[in-house]
Amino acid sequence: MVLRDASFLVVDVETTGLSAANHRITEIAIVRLEAGAITESFQTLVNPEQYISPFITRHTGITNAMVYGKPTFRELLPEINKFLLFGQPHPASPDLPAGIRGTIIPLSQQEEGLRARFSPTLAGHNVKFDQGFLAQSFAREGHSFELAAGLLCTCRLARRLLPQLRSKSLRSVQDYFGIKNPQQHRALGDAEATAKILARFIEMAGEMEIETLEDFLRLQFAKPNYARRKTKREVSLREKVRAFPERPGVYTMTSADGTVLYVGKAKDLHHRVASYFSQSNTEGTKLTKMMRAVRDITYEETGSELSALLLESRKIKEFRPRFNSLERWYKPQSFLRLDVQNDFPEVAFIREPAPDGAEYFGPFKSREAAEALMEILNHAFKLRECGEKFRIGEKVKPCLYYDIHRCGAPCALLQSKEEYSIEVRRMQEFLAAGEEGILAHVEQIMRASADRLDFEEAEFYKRRLFELRRVLGSGDRESASVSGNDFVILNPLQEGAGGNPTQCEVLFVRFGQLLKQITLGAGHLAIAEQWFARQLRLYYGATAAIPPSAGKPEVDEMRILARWVEESKKKGSRIIYVEPDWEASVTKLVAELQSIFTRGISFQTSNVVLPSRKLILKPMK
Repeated sequence: MVLRDASFLVVDVETTGLSAANHRITEIAIVRLEAGAITESFQTLVNPEQYISPFITRHTGITNAMVYGKPTFRELLPEINKFLLFGQPHPASPDLPAGIRGTIIPLSQQEEGLRARFSPTLAGHNVKFDQGFLAQSFAREGHSFELAAGLLCTCRLARRLLPQLRSKSLRSVQDYFGIKNPQQHRALGDAEATAKILARFIEMAGEMEIETLEDFLRLQFAKPNYARRKTKREVSLREKVRAFPERPGVYTMTSADGTVLYVGKAKDLHHRVASYFSQSNTEGTKLTKMMRAVRDITYEETGSELSALLLESRKIKEFRPRFNSLERWYKPQSFLRLDVQNDFPEVAFIREPAPDGAEYFGPFKSREAAEALMEILNHAFKLRECGEKFRIGEKVKPCLYYDIHRCGAPCALLQSKEEYSIEVRRMQEFLAAGEEGILAHVEQIMRASADRLDFEEAEFYKRRLFELRRVLGSGDRESASVSGNDFVILNPLQEGAGGNPTQCEVLFVRFGQLLKQITLGAGHLAIAEQWFARQLRLYYGATAAIPPSAGKPEVDEMRILARWVEESKKKGSRIIYVEPDWEASVTKLVAELQSIFTRGISFQTSNVVLPSRKLILKPMK
């Protein structure tokens, strides 16, 4: 299985002691990780039916009073099994455990067989501990706990991927990655932190060209290669890498004849490239073959991680290195297209946006996500679905979609252009709300259907809501659209002696595409107003050129920029959205640039509160 398509169930249990045979579970949390994002979770306290000692209470915060009256593992077993096999059980019941107390639903042999055959990989930090308690708990009730995909331990992976860390405990690793866990030693908090760590390890495995789940699982048991004798070539390259700066940039590995073998990016060039010479022994993998062929390593410092991401993407497309996975960069994208240039628009699935006057929303993580959203749109908004067959006339007979109340039949003159336009605007507002807004809107429709006692429709939206949560991810993206976004990114760079950044990277983005990238110093503050006015007039003014059609390279760049905007608060970047009246944005840009140079905002963190607004997509004409 391809690693990026793999699904993981990250589990964490709190217990009354260390022995799975003699002690019991007091709390369980399971988090589903798909495509590097947490899609759903299950958590509940468990009545262990035995005493919780003061020592355990001090460690976990779970008291005997907290578990009193909670369901036992036997009562929770059917729902835990359903989650392991199918995902979130009974979405409309947040207080699920209380509702099933005393109800014992035996697991069928077919369900146990399906779980053993198709279940995702079980992961955890010291996963053998959690798996041992689950297996013993299942066994006490006469059921087996088998996972065909195997076990993945993030603690073992930390030993292989983070050799520089003295401690590989969950707290140490999450602190290394800057992952916050306010619920330390509670099941859900630890499970979510472990899932985020696993997502980082998957990214690191991708940089090591580990592409399959099988190779990733083998990595946790790989032996360190410290004892292997180093060749003169390796020693020479190691010496060269020692001089690499601890700065963001892009590195290029070449063969003896100068052919580019691999291009990678790094937040820290020195540590990233040096890690290639201290990796675990993964004999036979693409990484091993690549390092045997490498004869030289060069680097290009970029100043910021964002610039490194963009430069890496361009170089991979330019050189098409043998050991880079091109499909990782040219993977199919999914957009929704609303052809607003027509009198009666319809929404359709499409791979790449084009400058045809339509509105585009995306890119979505997968075609599955786009299709799940399409099903919601076709059900919630009465827009036509007849494609090129659409004709208008008094003699036109409405089709099946009118009979099932999914279209107002403008073709038969039963819906006016003005009435149809109202539906189009409703859909535009729905799509422009972003992932969080889309999920909230679907939940609102579901509750409204239930209030009308239309339980069949409420059930449809309930199922679609949880399907959307699974395929869209956490719902933290501000907008579902990128191809019409106009904004400027201000990226603080190196800090001076006083803690204030000495440089600021400025990127101008229009219709989601990067138009210009430049680095400014503190000395530019004196002319910042005139300079920004000139740039905004040039790139966003009435006479500004429209970016060309977005092909595969441009769509990939859109994806990188969109993801950076999502994480801008964590990265310390400032995002300034350019208004239609671009002159008003000049003052904001000057003020933000001045605050960067005078208030010492670090590159890693920022206390800036971004304005709450939608990234409304503009037609590409």
